[in-house]
Amino acid sequence: MVLLAGHGRAKYTTGTLLASSRDRGWDGLLAERWSHAEGELAEFLPRETEIAILMEGRVHLRRRGDGRLQHSDAVPGMIWLCPAGVREDLIKAYGNIPEMLHLFLPAMPLSDTALRELDVDPDTVKLHFDGGFRDPLIERIAHAVHAELAEPAPAGRMLVETLAAALGVQIVRQHSNLERASISLPSVRGALDPRRLRRIADFIDAHLSEDLSVETLANEACLSPFHFARAFKAATGTAPHRYLTDRRIEHAKALIAEGRLPLVEIADVCGFSSQAHLTRWFKRIVGTTPGAYRTKRS
Repeated sequence: MVLLAGHGRAKYTTGTLLASSRDRGWDGLLAERWSHAEGELAEFLPRETEIAILMEGRVHLRRRGDGRLQHSDAVPGMIWLCPAGVREDLIKAYGNIPEMLHLFLPAMPLSDTALRELDVDPDTVKLHFDGGFRDPLIERIAHAVHAELAEPAPAGRMLVETLAAALGVQIVRQHSNLERASISLPSVRGALDPRRLRRIADFIDAHLSEDLSVETLANEACLSPFHFARAFKAATGTAPHRYLTDRRIEHAKALIAEGRLPLVEIADVCGFSSQAHLTRWFKRIVGTTPGAYRTKRS
């Protein structure tokens, strides 16, 4: 597991931390919501790769790093990328920033194994110091992470792992020294044969109450996490986190219909953090509350 530290007060001297994923146990990605007052941030040499997305407000930003001075009239959705090892010796906001989402990835956003599966030599990759740009995919990922930070999903850990991998691929493809055309996703056809897929499905059903990760399922399938997530979706048409959520809901429906266990125990058995968590997601997916569903079935 790769747990990240972020930059905190060492960099955000004018900021106020609004929320953090630090206690969520997310693997390979840290998300923090900050507000920033007008002013200048401290000079900083990051050990992690940072992607900052303006979520709210309009402000002029000036920053300098990697020998480049950047000016941006920032609007919501605009993005700044600072690779690990690139010293930012100037960051100044000419106005207040109500909310900015900061995403932190390992120094190299993709593992050596994932890069080699993309037919990329890890030693050749250099990320760009980019700022004030738009990238629809990164923006969608940011909003998904922001939503998960605000309201955890039943398979939120697995969702975040998938988003972190997608974010890493996008950064390497679009914001590095490599030509985008040279980085293509390898074929996953045949990677999960019916026998192996059945083993994964049985494993998930047997561990619904646990906080499963993509890596755990990948190990069960004898694949790398990067390859497994794509192979699973190619085989089932569903991302691993969505499949896990659906199985938890289906198991909850069966237990609720039986009428033997109280809802608080059903929530625990099915991998929900509380009865309220079960109720919220059951109603969202099934269209009714667990109590109403039990009454109807009985």
